[in-house]
Order: sequence, then C-alpha cells, then structure tokens
Amino acid sequence: MTVHTPSGRNIMLITFDDAVAFWKYKTVFGQALQTPNLDRICAQSTAFHAAYTQAPVCSPSRACFMSGKAPHQSGLTTPYKEIFEKIPPQEMWPYLLKQNGYFNSSGGKVMQGFPPIVDDIHSVIYSDEPKFFRVDWKVPPAISMEFGGFRGGKATISDAYDRRFYDFQASKSAIQFLKAQDGTQPFYREVGFYGPHGPWITPRRFKDMYEADKFRMPDAWGDGIAGHPYLDQHWTENFDPTRVNIWRKSVRNYFSALSHADYHLGRVWDALKASDHADNTVVIIASDHGMHLGERNRFRKHTLWEQVANVPLIVHDPARPVAHVVTDPVGLIDIGPTVMDYAGLPPLENSVGRSLRPLCEWGRAPDRAVPTILRDNAGVRKGKYRFIRYEDGSTEFFDLAQDWWQTHNLGPDHPDYAEMEAAHAECCLEYGLDVLTVEAAA
Repeated sequence: MTVHTPSGRNIMLITFDDAVAFWKYKTVFGQALQTPNLDRICAQSTAFHAAYTQAPVCSPSRACFMSGKAPHQSGLTTPYKEIFEKIPPQEMWPYLLKQNGYFNSSGGKVMQGFPPIVDDIHSVIYSDEPKFFRVDWKVPPAISMEFGGFRGGKATISDAYDRRFYDFQASKSAIQFLKAQDGTQPFYREVGFYGPHGPWITPRRFKDMYEADKFRMPDAWGDGIAGHPYLDQHWTENFDPTRVNIWRKSVRNYFSALSHADYHLGRVWDALKASDHADNTVVIIASDHGMHLGERNRFRKHTLWEQVANVPLIVHDPARPVAHVVTDPVGLIDIGPTVMDYAGLPPLENSVGRSLRPLCEWGRAPDRAVPTILRDNAGVRKGKYRFIRYEDGSTEFFDLAQDWWQTHNLGPDHPDYAEMEAAHAECCLEYGLDVLTVEAAA
C-alpha cells in the first residue's frame, strides 16, 4: 500500500445511537425538543437535512459508513454483531488513516457495539488502548425512579449519579484525550454516545425538562397511519399509540434521552473549542438510523420509511464556521470519502460513497437517489419523493414535500411513478442489489 502524507487536519467523528433527524422534531409534537448544543454547532457547520442511513439497523449501518461498503457489497443487510467476519478491519477507512500517519483513538460505540472491540482487531484500527464504559441499563433501583411510558422511563434520583452514565464516561474520555494531544501528530478520534438508545434512562433533570401532558400527536396521524403488509409480517408493530398517556410519557423519555446526549456533546464541543486543536479539527456528527416515535404502531427502527431512514448528519469545518443547510439527498456511506478528502488522502476504493466536502463549500450535488436497504427491501430518496420496493414486489411511493409522514401511497398511476421506479432500480444496482432479479424471484 502506498503511504501518503496526510493534510495534518484532525478528524473527530461523533455518533448518536437511534437519533431522529432532530430538526424535524423541534415542535412537531407541540413541545419543543431541546438540543441547544446541536443547535449552536449547526450555527457554524453544514447540516445535511436529507441525509439517509443505508441500513435501518445498527450493525449494518455502522459497518457501511465505517467501511464505505454498501450493505450488499459486504453482505451485512440484517442485524449481525460480528461485523469483522464480513469486513476485515483493514478494510475500514480508519485503518487507512492510521497507515498514513494518524493517531487513531476509539471512544464508545462507533464501529459496532457498546463494549470495546476485541484486542486483536482493536490494535489493527486504533493506536491506543480499548476503553470500557458502563451501560445505562445497569442503574440499580435504589438510586432510580420510573416516570412511566414505554420501557419504564427510568431516571436517577440525584445528579450525584451522573458519572454512572455511558455518555458521561464517553465525553470525559474525549475531553481527556483532547487535553493530552500535543499536536505533533494528526489524530482521528471517535466519540460514540449511547443516547438516545433505549431504554432512555437519564438523570432526572432531563425528564423534568419536558411536561408529558403537553405532547400532542400531529394532525396527520389522524386515526393512525397504515403500515405495509409485508413489513408488518416480518418486522412487527410493538406499540399502541391509542394509549395516549403512555405515548406522551414515551416521547418524553425519548426526548429526554436525546437532550441528555446533547448535553454531553456540548461538553466535548466546549473542550475541543478551548483546546489547541480548535482550528484544525474537522468534526462529523451522525446517527446510525432514526426511530418511529409511535406512528404506525411502532416505537422502533427496522423500517424503510422516512422517520427511520432520515438521520442527522453535520460536518463542521473550522475554516468555514458558518451555518449552511444542504437539502440534496446524501448518505452515511459518504462519511468515509468525506474524511479521506479532508485528510488529504486518496478516495476510498470500491465505494459508492461520495465526499461531502464540495457541498460543505457551497457546491451542489448531482441529482441523486440515495437508498436505505433492509435485507432485499429497499427505499430511495430522490428529489421530493420516497420510493420503496419490498421483497414481494409491492411498492410504496410518497411525496415527502406534501406528506412527510407518508400517509398516502401515490401508487403506479402517478405521472412520476415510472421515473422513480427506474431511478430506484438503477440506484439499487449501483449499491449491489438487483431488485429486478429479486422481484422476478418473488
């Protein structure tokens, strides 16, 4: 492998777990979602409002954006914990950074699960030691209380217990790392937050930020939003939104968990901006996928609709500290190519991802379809439309500009259906999934 001289720019990748595209949820439930740190970061960064996960499940999504390989290129299309059986660590783009002079540092759930990666794989990708952070669901009853809602809504009873939380430990580790770096070697640092992953345990003050009885279901939900027969059979409903008080408390739990993770993001951000690395560190913030928050009788992931597929994605370049919103569709698979671009290294080989740096510098993306894939089911976003084809050959077609909750399937008689169907097939082929063959087999 040819070794290149990196640009000297540090890279920090910060990930949330199960975070919705928060800008869509600021007031959609009648009570403001509070993410002050994400908001202030967006005020000096590029926010991609039409960013999409390539897999609506944790491990396939993370394997995709950490390798630049689409789900059907790697074979990771469903939940699978041992991702390195499918993708060797040498094929992850952080390995290329390390081989080209970067000091790589892990810190939380970015590459795969919450525990550290096993030593023999960790040492290939990273330059420092693995780090272990306690997971939130082990908070004992003696120091916690329940606020109700789906999965209980547990909270610690005193701020004295903040140190028990995964995100406190992840942020503290990142802060210590920033203080220790002397600037003689460019670094790549990961910060993987637990939140807002369930069961949404937080310090009590984050539950107290929201009044459950002030949450309101959107008018678009009406008498409920239909699922899809194929998806309902294979990835079932798990929530009853007609129990309105339970729904309100459940949304409070989720919002409080996102606000908690946002708080620790702010701690890392302040430490970075107070450090000697402030002007030389590119920051990328993302989530592996979104969540249904009660619509379609779901409080979960595992679908191809907008609320799971659309994710937060933010790129902060300290050389351009201005607010910029990009509405062109992009994918998490673009993270690796973007990192390589900012690092001054050659593009990733065999990746359909594209560098987002030109868009951060006020360019425009070509007219592009971006997919989300679950097994051999695939949905794409192109322009204002979302087109989904399931393994049984059935389809859904939505106008997101008019129908963000996707309550009305436009169907094959719509004048733009054929064009979107063709764009869907072409996109899937590019990403390694032959939907025409799948349909014929069905």
